[in-house]
Amino acid sequence: MTSMLCIAAPAALAFALAAGPAVGQDRAAGDLTLEPRTLRAADGTEISAQRGDLIVPENRANPDSPLIRLAFAHLKSTAANPKAPLIYLAGGPGGSSTGFVRSPQALQNWLPVLAVCDVIFLDQRGTGSSEPDLSWVVDEPFPDGFFTSRETAMPFVIAQAREAAAHFRGQGRDLAGYTTLEAAHDIDVVRRAMKFEKVSLMGFSYGTHLALATIKYHGDGLENVILIGTEGLDMTYKLPLNLDTQFRKLAIMVGRDERVAEYVPDLVGLYEKVAAKLEKEPMPVEIRGRDGSPMEVKVGRWGLDMILRMDIGDASDLPVFPRLLYSIDQGDSTILRAFVQKRVPVFASMNAMATITDGASGASPGRMEMIRAQQSRSMFSDVVNFMFPEVAEAFGAPDLGEDFRDPIVTNVRTLFLSGSLDWNTPPYQAEQVRWGFANSMHIVVENAGHEQVIPQPAIREAMLRFLMGEDVSEVNVTLPPLRFVPIDEYDPEVTHWSVPRG
Repeated sequence: MTSMLCIAAPAALAFALAAGPAVGQDRAAGDLTLEPRTLRAADGTEISAQRGDLIVPENRANPDSPLIRLAFAHLKSTAANPKAPLIYLAGGPGGSSTGFVRSPQALQNWLPVLAVCDVIFLDQRGTGSSEPDLSWVVDEPFPDGFFTSRETAMPFVIAQAREAAAHFRGQGRDLAGYTTLEAAHDIDVVRRAMKFEKVSLMGFSYGTHLALATIKYHGDGLENVILIGTEGLDMTYKLPLNLDTQFRKLAIMVGRDERVAEYVPDLVGLYEKVAAKLEKEPMPVEIRGRDGSPMEVKVGRWGLDMILRMDIGDASDLPVFPRLLYSIDQGDSTILRAFVQKRVPVFASMNAMATITDGASGASPGRMEMIRAQQSRSMFSDVVNFMFPEVAEAFGAPDLGEDFRDPIVTNVRTLFLSGSLDWNTPPYQAEQVRWGFANSMHIVVENAGHEQVIPQPAIREAMLRFLMGEDVSEVNVTLPPLRFVPIDEYDPEVTHWSVPRG
């Protein structure tokens, strides 16, 4: 990306700053290791940095807990009088932050922030270069009927979760320690170990959930907080009708696009027609398996719903949805196959940290009741919170409880940023959370999805001004309306990675 900030660090890149000492008998909780490094941005700018690791208990509630290692990169500001250091909290949960330091272009994008304050890329417990790594690759063959029904998919997922849990517990891991509450304590421990009076936080998606927990339990150590796509402490499990609302909004926008509306005048009606077809007779698609060999996967209504659910919050995929549904209706599986190929690897692996963390945050009884009530009225019903809570229970995830999920009341200075087309973390969630914030601002970027807020120049500038203590409440950003991929032709100016050229 060419924005000031990438949404997440490059997933395939490990921490460039060589790993620190392993956790052994000679290390104790609180041990901090810092090693100087020099990094280089794309334009050749040298950045003074440190590789850091900090030893913390795996589960502070367990006096016999093993120790784990938190990895981070500390980039030093070029300002004469820098503001409070900024800790970046990746989304997921399970995303890594330290991969930024492997990319000169990513570092280039962070130079404006370094002109204001230090930046710390912290790999949350169980992620990235922090130890242990709780990722799990599924050994069992991927079931060809996974995308036909929830009844087919769920046993596969639960079996793999139980196998992964047994594996990590066999290694001596205390899985009850992988919660947002423990991660919030980690942030404050890093702050104190680095001898910072206060720090600022920038969280994206799940990172906002973690930032909010840090505000709740360690607000005295925070100067500024930026939340990009807000997930409140009782918003981990999604409301089914949010997805319906997003889809119906999309249908209105499709109806305004004359080139597409000619073929798809009623997106909701087309969806219902295609869903009924797939319910009666799943569509076979041929994809490549993990070893590169061809495999056939059947997609029913449930699989289509899952694909829509996973991609409908990102405005970069929304433009192809009318063509996706139209092509399925015409018996063409080309675009569907591309989306299935994209998603099979997600379900053929598992991140224990991510699953336990989401499961521990859970949902209040009131929210669960609302979810159950909405499922019976939603077009998409039970895909919205698949695989939860069942997969979390298979891992034995603890429940952080109602005190954790209660609303936050705080004076911590906070900037909320939302995209109007973000179903994952819709703008109204930020407003609900913000009700208890006595010192906050909220900017909604019109026509932006879950991952389109940060790249906007006006938003980049607003974040910098906010970190410098300025009022940015006057900022107003509107992106051009969505343009949808043509139904019957290839247009290089309005296309999508799933659409064949020519």
